[in-house]
Amino acid sequence: MLQGKIGITVARNLRGSGALEQAKAWTQSLDAVYVERPHNKTLPEVMAEQGLAALIVLEKDGPRIHSAAGTFAYHAGMAVLRIEQLVQGGKDHFLNALGVGEGGRVLDCTLGLASDAAVASWAVGASGTVVGVEASPLLHFAVDYGLKHYVTKWPVLDEALRRIKAVQMTAEAYLCQCTPDSFDVVYFDPMFRHPVQGSKAMEALRPLSLEEPLSPQAVELALKAAPKVVIKERSEYILREYGCTEFVGGKYSRVKFGIIRRQQ
Repeated sequence: MLQGKIGITVARNLRGSGALEQAKAWTQSLDAVYVERPHNKTLPEVMAEQGLAALIVLEKDGPRIHSAAGTFAYHAGMAVLRIEQLVQGGKDHFLNALGVGEGGRVLDCTLGLASDAAVASWAVGASGTVVGVEASPLLHFAVDYGLKHYVTKWPVLDEALRRIKAVQMTAEAYLCQCTPDSFDVVYFDPMFRHPVQGSKAMEALRPLSLEEPLSPQAVELALKAAPKVVIKERSEYILREYGCTEFVGGKYSRVKFGIIRRQQ
């Protein structure tokens, strides 16, 4: 997870109109510093001069995070396509693994870009609950803003995004405060042990993310919070190491979902 000083500035085309006040408010919530951006210097030059590990730029569509690994801004990504297919009667391995419907209660312990949380929120509807926990303050900041403001071509997806409650905390810390059976299912999508090489999106996202492996303690706590735990991985062997006994995924799917059920 990215360590070091964080700076915040405003895009050049957004001077005025409350943008400066918004950016300075962000500095307080993130314990960051406001940085004036000279017209004759690039963002990498500003970051180097100020000794910044990351620089958040307030742009027209929200915050964009710049680091040495690249740039990141929230987008609904694959959630748009997945929900479009579901609306048309398609299937989704993730939802099949969760096994929830209208009114379901889902805890996503690795919120990330919230793509899976968005699909879960669509499935459980307005009467359901989806809580997404994200350990990284920077990633939580950008995604929480996106969940509240991002607009797609699908109103049903926008509604699903707005219903997700994003929490900035480690999974274990959040699970420790959960009462028994607070949820119907707890979901983990830890960073794959063997990263996909050549994925620019993931390369930019990785420095912002917590890359610690899923711990047995977290799984144990999750089985107290819900009777069912679902874990996403590329390897069935790794899923079996976690204790999964059921598996969901297509024959040619790049990932699988492992299921652990609480023993009665």
